[in-house]
Amino acid sequence: MSTSNIRDILSSHRRMVAAAAWMLVLVTVLSAATYAWFSSSRYTNVTPVAHTVSDEDSDLQIGLSANGPWDTTAALAAADKTLYPISTADLSRFWRGTFQNAAGITTDYADCTARLDDYALTGTLYLKGSDSALNVYLYQCQMSVTSDPQLLAALRLGLVITTQSGTQTHIFTCDDLGNTTGATSRRTTAQDGVVVAGASGWSYTADPARAISACSMDGTGDTPTARAGATPICTLAANEVASVRYVVYMEGCDANCIDEAQARDVVLQLAFAAAKA
Repeated sequence: MSTSNIRDILSSHRRMVAAAAWMLVLVTVLSAATYAWFSSSRYTNVTPVAHTVSDEDSDLQIGLSANGPWDTTAALAAADKTLYPISTADLSRFWRGTFQNAAGITTDYADCTARLDDYALTGTLYLKGSDSALNVYLYQCQMSVTSDPQLLAALRLGLVITTQSGTQTHIFTCDDLGNTTGATSRRTTAQDGVVVAGASGWSYTADPARAISACSMDGTGDTPTARAGATPICTLAANEVASVRYVVYMEGCDANCIDEAQARDVVLQLAFAAAKA
């Protein structure tokens, strides 16, 4: 669709800045292992890209540097990854399971923060606002992860967003992005509904992950609309640049993160939408 056609479609929404950005990441699972907190799931990440669609002269743009260049598309670096189940409460410290008892319950963990890139898909992109202040949301209708219920239920999306007003951390479940009916659950921790946290040593804490729908705009195609009660993931001042660090990982404490989540294909598409603040 041409730029002029997009502007014609969106002309009735002049009172709302409706800027959508989407990022595509392809991930293919190549191998499997034999137990929960498994250790040899191989994934290949194939050339993710980022793209924006804007309403008239109000742009939510993407770049790979805080200094630009800014455009409607940015190709993110491809990576050949091997992902492992990990756990985190805040995206600052990450833990891996190191021992399971005969019942399959993980009883010890080690800090793997320094080696996060060995366990998760990570990267940083930048969003640039328009001449007006913007509230930025996710855009659920253009997001996807996988059609497989088991992996969908086990995955997490983490975002660390830094603006001039501070840093906001978000952890989202991916259940909203498909149908998790049929996913198998099996407890692999001593407690339900927890993740691993800690500074000098590990401990359990309540899982902080939220549904993507809580921070998303409604809408179809390239015309996002307000969703009642939705919380923005950040607010951009006029022409402000925000860094967005993303972490895509399998939450090892999730009861769905078991053998059945392996050997599944993932096509991850992230979308951001903005409205006037």
